[in-house]
Amino acid sequence: MCVSAESLSSAEFEDMMRQKLPDLLREHAAFRYEIMDIMADVFASRDNFERILEEIKELRADGNRQFEEMNRRFEKVDQRFEKVDQRFEKVDQRFERVDQRFEEMNRTMDRRFEEMYRSQQEIRLEVSALGGRVGRGLEEIIKQTVEEFSGQTFKKIEHLWLRDAEGELYGVPADVEYDLYLEDTVNYVVEVKSHTKLGDVFNFHRKSAFAEKCLEKKIQSIIISVSITESAKKKCKELGIDLIARSVV
Repeated sequence: MCVSAESLSSAEFEDMMRQKLPDLLREHAAFRYEIMDIMADVFASRDNFERILEEIKELRADGNRQFEEMNRRFEKVDQRFEKVDQRFEKVDQRFERVDQRFEEMNRTMDRRFEEMYRSQQEIRLEVSALGGRVGRGLEEIIKQTVEEFSGQTFKKIEHLWLRDAEGELYGVPADVEYDLYLEDTVNYVVEVKSHTKLGDVFNFHRKSAFAEKCLEKKIQSIIISVSITESAKKKCKELGIDLIARSVV
């Protein structure tokens, strides 16, 4: 039976956890190791927080340098246009050479715009991954990232909790948390991580199936991650999980 976590008050839920959790940790080794793994993953992410922030600052600085370089190139292009106009007036025979120069400049500008776009996407991905670990304060950026990926504009967005009263996922009753739920023609549940391993993919796949059952809606799952292992990336493809990741390690 799927029960919303709202059916328990905070005091009742805390009292239940104080009574049940110590015995569960002592009696069920698999559950105890799973809890240890989750805690290790969370604390590792916080320890890497400053490093990730520095990477974001570097990416932003690099983006600013590219914009400055592009501005300088635009100024040079304007100067070249002036010279071209003068040459048109004086020598008609140089039309072909001018056309070739335009083509070279267009190719250069196209490459620069592509590099700038990729840089901005990497910054957004880094920020989104931080949003999954620090205060849940970047839901709007995550929403924009998924909208760009899916081509949808979502009418509903929320941080989702579902109550697993029968212990389907972890063997004991538990509240199941989803970093973000977005609803439109296609509904998404989103997992945001700094680094994704194979076990994380399996766990999120099970959580997504549970959300489908509870919400009685077709759900598409998507992982946003700064980095992901090669095996986890392959498993995402096999299980039909959409993936937005900066690097495969």
